[in-house]
Amino acid sequence: MDVLPLPAGERLPGGRSDPDFAFASRGRVLKAYGVDERLDVALDDRSFADGRWEEALDRAFRRRKAQGVENPILVGAVPFDGRQHARLSIPQHYDHEDAGLMAADPDAASLNAAALNAIEETVGRSAFEAAVARAIGLFRDTPLKKVVLSRPLDVEAREAFASGRLLRALLRQNPGAYVFSAPVAYGQTLVGASPELLIRKTGRTVVSNPLAGSAPRSTSAEAERLRTAALLASAKDRTEHRYVVDAVRAALAGHCSRLSVPDAPSVIHTPTMLHLSTELTGELADPTVSSLRLAHALHPTPAVCGTPTGLARDAIARLEGYARNWYSGMVGWMDSRGNGEWALSIRCGLVQGRRLRLYAGAGVVADSTPAAEWEETAAKLTTMLNLFGVGAAQPSNAASNAPSNADVPVGMAS
Repeated sequence: MDVLPLPAGERLPGGRSDPDFAFASRGRVLKAYGVDERLDVALDDRSFADGRWEEALDRAFRRRKAQGVENPILVGAVPFDGRQHARLSIPQHYDHEDAGLMAADPDAASLNAAALNAIEETVGRSAFEAAVARAIGLFRDTPLKKVVLSRPLDVEAREAFASGRLLRALLRQNPGAYVFSAPVAYGQTLVGASPELLIRKTGRTVVSNPLAGSAPRSTSAEAERLRTAALLASAKDRTEHRYVVDAVRAALAGHCSRLSVPDAPSVIHTPTMLHLSTELTGELADPTVSSLRLAHALHPTPAVCGTPTGLARDAIARLEGYARNWYSGMVGWMDSRGNGEWALSIRCGLVQGRRLRLYAGAGVVADSTPAAEWEETAAKLTTMLNLFGVGAAQPSNAASNAPSNADVPVGMAS
């Protein structure tokens, strides 16, 4: 990749610069600044069927190359519903930073819970569990096999959130995650620490790492060992995971001359969760197929939607009671050679001013119980709530009881 130096005027005091877009992977943070050209489009089947979208992108890349950039990139986010417009752009400048160095910035410390006005459950427990129960009923009456139901949690601060501060705090707390900050519509910014790689393309090689089947971490080594063993032995979680792996295998098989799929899942650890994980690795039959086309072929996987896809999407629209928009879409980058990485936009939040909407979902299958799925979403929300030292989801206005003399300075204003 090209590294384009920033003009001096775009550096912040002390040499640090907050990017407009950032994406961390495998120890490096891609940082993009400014917009040379915006390519917002609905990335549905029609966009790829006739090749017009990819032709438009190729023309934009050629224009950038004519300006002296050897290998320009595209960055941005795609919503859950591919019929809605994505937020994609070719940046004016980009560079990379070591993720460890960025996380070591003093500004990456946890934020202060005392700076929050309220944490509000937009969808309450009774409503969520009722939706899960209705979904379980659909498994008896329709061909639906799995549906992912999610809920939002609204956080309000006393001052405007700074997305750059959130990004650095997420990097410090989640060093192995795909940490991102991406501007989206209406002045909002999508920030998060996703554990799940949708697709990575490097030359002919593609990698996808679907996750499904989860359990919360424990501070006890013995309890964690037992939870790991239980997760691997869980018929419910193994079934949920198999649906995702089978869908990813089917989507990639048509593009690959060789595809390696492990016989059984392993368990990966994030700071807050245990997940069943299967890493699929393939060799493309046509190396010109772009990472974004592959991502589109995969999205939405049963990890964020369900199976069959159409029935699951319809159930989500009927049962969730709110619009997902950017949650459970994808975020990432691609260069002019089609190489790139796209992660699922989960363990994330949507920032606008003093408000931060968080999201978490759980895969519902026939063996699910409503209470367990609620607890799974609560555990997943801790990835973002840990930014404020709050931990598990609190009732409305619980943050107002946080001590005002917390050790960490507020420093949340932009």
